[in-house]
Amino acid sequence: MTEPVPACSIVMLHGGSHAQLATLADPALAPYRIRPLHIRTAAPERLADAEVVVVADRLRPDLLRDWVPAILAALDRGATVLVFGENSVGDWLPGAREQKRPTIFWWWRTGEDHRLRTRSPGHPAWQFFSGRAVIWHYHGVLEPPPGAVSLVDLYTTAGALDGSILYLDEQTTSGRLLVTTMDPVYHHGSGFMPGATQLLYSALYWATTDRRKTC
Repeated sequence: MTEPVPACSIVMLHGGSHAQLATLADPALAPYRIRPLHIRTAAPERLADAEVVVVADRLRPDLLRDWVPAILAALDRGATVLVFGENSVGDWLPGAREQKRPTIFWWWRTGEDHRLRTRSPGHPAWQFFSGRAVIWHYHGVLEPPPGAVSLVDLYTTAGALDGSILYLDEQTTSGRLLVTTMDPVYHHGSGFMPGATQLLYSALYWATTDRRKTC
């Protein structure tokens, strides 16, 4: 894997939690030159020049609401947006529906079936994501909008499709959107949960290696 190219403007919307601050301080992310924007004190207008917007997981819904128009405007002008878990995307992302699900935390220890299955094996995104990066955890299921591509689906114990936990939408807006119910910033910054760090790193690498322009 080559070094990320820091030419584009990358921002991370965060709430100042210990995990978010630890993630932003991670030396491995320094080449990306991420601009942190605190959800309470920064102005949504700061997204105006962002080419990549990272919406960190577990933000306060009432504070995130003020940023929604700016996030959607970024998508409309062609930015890449990553929205991580527990951000109530069903309430504000166009065409997205979300339902909560109980989390199977330690399936690799208990032997329990996590019921997660990778999908769309021919999609170019799989050049960036490994199975370990996307199968570890979730907080709900998503119903993607028409034209979006699910990369990971959750199935019920009866074997029926329950919903997506990670999808890419390159159709609804002019931009690229990655949405997941996994919360990699929290778990990476907290230092536990196998796969969370890989998902965070892989998502950033995918976001900054745009196949339509040099980022």
